Amino acid sequence: MLHRDIVRTAPERTMFGLTTIRIVEIGVALLLTLAAILFVGLTVWAAEIARIEVAGAWARPTVGPSRVSAAYMTIANKGPAPDRLKSARTPKAKSVELHQTTMTADGVMQMRQVEDGLPVEAGSSLVLQPGGAHFMLLGLEDALEAGQDLVLTLEFANAGVIDVAVPVSATAPEPAGVSQ
Repeated sequence: MLHRDIVRTAPERTMFGLTTIRIVEIGVALLLTLAAILFVGLTVWAAEIARIEVAGAWARPTVGPSRVSAAYMTIANKGPAPDRLKSARTPKAKSVELHQTTMTADGVMQMRQVEDGLPVEAGSSLVLQPGGAHFMLLGLEDALEAGQDLVLTLEFANAGVIDVAVPVSATAPEPAGVSQ
């Protein structure tokens, strides 16, 4: 074998003594690392902007053969920007509707579906409670019994999707720090 044949079969060396293919591999690895850092940074930034916290969640047990129930909770917006609760869903119900109960001038309670969601202003809370705004769980596949848990997926305009564990109870939970 001649010297020129050996030189031709040896890997081509370029910058810093690395082969061209190795430089391309390092470049791709750096780009992927940069993309991952950017993604994590944007995710943290988005989470800071839309900081939603949910507390005091509970749902009523179903009564008799009824496959309808209601769920309640307090949704706090700890972020600097307003948000909007758009909808909710659960695999245990055919649909979950946001409802608002109001009192008419004649003193009659009226419950209506809220079509465009409810605002959650920055630094404030949206309280879903009996006699006010609440979720109606319609077409439940099974009866809800006290002691069970239900997962509700809440969808917000800015915060996105949040899963909430909702205990089933005949009465609202006691606020944190309250003892009997």
